This record gives sequence, structure tokens and C-alpha cells, in this order.
Amino acid sequence: MNYAVIMAGGTGTRLWPMSRKSKPKQLHGLVSNKTLVQETLNRLKKTLPVENIMVSTNPDYLDELKRQLPEIPDENYIVEPAKRNTGPALLYIATMLFKRDKDAVIATIASDHVVQNTDIFANTVKAAFKAVGKYPDHLVAVGINPTKPDTGLGYIKMGDAKDDILGEKVFKVDSFVEKPDKKTAEKYLQGWQYLWNGAYYFFKASTMESWGKKYMASDLKNVQKAVEVILEGGNGKAQAEAKNYFGKASDIQFENAIIEKKDFNKILVIPAELGWSDIGNWGTLFDVLSESHGSSMISRGYHIDMNSEGCLVYGGDKMIATLGLKDIIVIDTPDVFFIASKSNAQDVKLLLDKLKNEGKHLYL
Repeated sequence: MNYAVIMAGGTGTRLWPMSRKSKPKQLHGLVSNKTLVQETLNRLKKTLPVENIMVSTNPDYLDELKRQLPEIPDENYIVEPAKRNTGPALLYIATMLFKRDKDAVIATIASDHVVQNTDIFANTVKAAFKAVGKYPDHLVAVGINPTKPDTGLGYIKMGDAKDDILGEKVFKVDSFVEKPDKKTAEKYLQGWQYLWNGAYYFFKASTMESWGKKYMASDLKNVQKAVEVILEGGNGKAQAEAKNYFGKASDIQFENAIIEKKDFNKILVIPAELGWSDIGNWGTLFDVLSESHGSSMISRGYHIDMNSEGCLVYGGDKMIATLGLKDIIVIDTPDVFFIASKSNAQDVKLLLDKLKNEGKHLYL
């Protein structure tokens, strides 16, 4: 059976100060009156029944996710015992779903992306599931056709054509490419072979286990022990024991742990025109909203302006007045007022590092 897993455990720090450790970006309504995770669920409902849609998260976000996603049954939440990177997280998801269904085919879908072409998204997801059914020893990725020379994203280089499924072209993967510099990204944009990697991965749960045995053997053992403890008993002692096992797993991304290994060549990719953005920083959000609204000034809340352009202003209860600004980000939250040039929006992590160094953890 096919299962989609909404990956909702990330922190989204580059959208600080709105996105915080206690309430990350997927739990905010940044582009509509629905939150990003609610929009993700709505897209997936075009491809699968709700009972086949899972949510992977950590205990900190569980209550808020249940409030925002009342359609998801309680048993469809996969709660990681401790915060770890995507390598152990995908092993945990695969192990959990294998216990439920030994024939499970899994899609991992980010909870914090914007996808405008929802019909294309639905057909691509269906094609990717069929591709795994046809090539069960492969991982199938969905790659996004790039629209600009983005230096903040990883890329997938396509190889030879492999198949055509539901009208979607399926290619072998030549390689995964790390975030490039500006010149390299411009070169990628000019060629047809390079796609943005949105980390949409499709695979059989049993096949993921075999990859784990080969590339993450120690981590897999700890993950399996954590799953066994959780399934055998849900009391506080079991939770602490599972946290201990899972906490021993490596803090490593799935890409680094498995799919970028030189001898791992069982990868296919489906390119898609999704109208996609990962909303990686405030500048990216401005680009998405200014294009959809056809405006060079984007604002929310009480805002009045004279002679400004290229600005994003997100306000709260008090009036924000701007005059003669250009390419500026203004974000007002109850405890932080943030102002930045749009060109430096992706460097917000430097501010967060400074807050940590100065012990101002309440603002993180």
C-alpha cells in the first residue's frame, strides 16, 4: 500500500523571528489563510485517502499539529523520540510503517513548501508511486525544474531517460550536487539536466531497511530498538528508553548518509513544473508573494507607506509606517522587531548564532 509522510519536524530558522523553535514555519500561514502544513495535506488528499497520510514530527509540535490537522487519525502520527536529522528520521519512518504493512511504499513530503501547480503535483506523486512499484529496488525522487539560479538549494543532475509513467518522464540520476555558487547555478539554469532537489523521496519500506543495513548499520540497530520499545509499551519509561536509543543515532542528512554514496546507483528522478518554493528565507517569501499578487510591496497587518518599493512588511497589532524604503524586510512579532535588507535575508542564521552566544535563548 502507498503512504505519504508529511515531514513536519523542522525548525525553519531562516524565517525568524516568526518561525521559532516553539512554532516553526510549517505551522504558520505565510501565503494564505491556511498554514503551510495544512496546504500540504490538501495537496496530498488529491493523491491518497487521509488514512494513508502520515505526519512525522517530534513531541514539541505534536499538539499544535493535531489542532491544525484534525482529519489525521492519532495513529497516523509518527513521533520521533528525539530530534535527529533526516537520515535516522527516514529509517524510523520506514521501520514504523514496515511494522504496519510489509509492502508499504513511502513518500516523504516536506510540510513547509509552496506548490502552486497542485494538479501537476498530484500526477507526479501518482507517477512516482507507480515507478517504485515497477522498480522496487530503486529510490525515486521528484526534481523541480529550476526557475532561477538559486544558490541555497541542492540540485539533481539527470542522466539517461528510463521510462514514461502516467505521462511523466522518468530519468536515471547522474548525481546529486551540493549547493552551488552563483556562477555554477547560472550554468545549471541554462542546461536541461539540472533540477532542484525538493527532498521528495519515494521508496519501499523494506528496501530502505536494506539500504540502512548497508550504509547506516549502527544507526539502524538503534532505530529498530527505539521502534520496538515504543510499540511494546507507551509509558514514560518506554518513552525515555526509546529516546535514549534514538538519541544515539547519527545527526546526518539522508542524502549524505545514503543516496550520495558512490556505489548507490539505484536512483530515478521525475522532473516536474510545480510552481514550487521552499520559502527558505524572507526574500524568497517576498518573491513568491510579489509574483502571485503582481505587486512590489507586500504587507500584512496595519501598514501605511509612501514611496517605498520591493519591501515585505509583516505587522502585528500596531501600525507600521514606512517611507522611501527599497528592498527592506520588516517583521513585527510580540517580542522581536526585525529589519533587514532583502539581499541579506538568508543570513539571519548569523543573528541567531549571536543570540545563542549572548545567552538570549528566549528569543530563539
